[in-house]
Amino acid sequence: MSTRMMKAAVFKGSGVLSLEQVPVPEIRQPDDVLIRVSACSICGSDLHVLAVPPGQYAKPGTILGHEFVGTVAETGPGVTTVRPGDKVVAEPNIRCGICPECRRGNFNLCRNAVNTGQQRDGGFAEYCLMPEKQLYKVPADLPDRTAALAEPLACVMNGMMKINPQPHEKVVLFGAGAIGLLFVKVLRRYGVRQIAVCETIPARLEDAKHAGAQLVFNPAKDDLPSELEKAWGSLADAAIDAVGAGAVFEQIIPVMNCGGRVLFFGQNMTQYSTIRPGDINCKELTITATLSTKNSFGPAISILTDPEAAIDEVVTHTVALEDIHRGIDLMRSREAVKVVVVP
Repeated sequence: MSTRMMKAAVFKGSGVLSLEQVPVPEIRQPDDVLIRVSACSICGSDLHVLAVPPGQYAKPGTILGHEFVGTVAETGPGVTTVRPGDKVVAEPNIRCGICPECRRGNFNLCRNAVNTGQQRDGGFAEYCLMPEKQLYKVPADLPDRTAALAEPLACVMNGMMKINPQPHEKVVLFGAGAIGLLFVKVLRRYGVRQIAVCETIPARLEDAKHAGAQLVFNPAKDDLPSELEKAWGSLADAAIDAVGAGAVFEQIIPVMNCGGRVLFFGQNMTQYSTIRPGDINCKELTITATLSTKNSFGPAISILTDPEAAIDEVVTHTVALEDIHRGIDLMRSREAVKVVVVP
């Protein structure tokens, strides 16, 4: 066992996250890479894991955190693509490559995936051990708070490549948290200008405007179909659920043009929705969903490294690892949009 120790945020089960001293992980496999973590952002899935009952699963005893950037500290003897000193981000979900989904090319749906930060130790620590194949180099001068967004942006890009919005189309987005704001920024880069964001928190509606939304609405107060017809002269060609609450599906169908496309991104396994399937038939809607990343880290890094994209604007707070509970509380209370933890 390693004699070096490090600080880490360890999930103990039943909503408990404990700051502890644990051994620094050691190189054991030829392709192991030890990363000194520079920053790790808090994801909505971390909040779901820490909810009681949990909205997502994590194995008790695991160091949480999967959206991280760091510097290569040590490498196994078989590593050839990175070396000590390189700045890297990590694709956290380690796929088996041999299950039916992997063999069909659907690696993001791997039946045997091991999720870093949920089933194996992640980035809310001073060091994290990852296989070489999971790592992507980023420029040394890319700010840590920006680089830490590589994984969520890659997830967004996976969804964008599925729904494929066109510049002339009208898009409705539900949710103006970190993911929603990333979608707005990426939609703008796709050339989409007619973007309506639906959110119940007034401050986040202002954030959506700043990110580039043309219209903002509160679905708890506004008659969305009527407001869209008034502003655009039509309903939406595409819609994105960046929330994962069951009620959103019920709100999406009435705002869609016939032949429209719906992307489900937000995930919360405690949520349910009640809809009439016939309403989908009558509008001939195409319903699709996205999970994790799929050939999307490259496109995400390309956007991250473009200063004009201003991706790091979604980060509202930075906290030390010792203050991670404050960062979690800020996100739970929705005072923060995105919190970056610095070990």
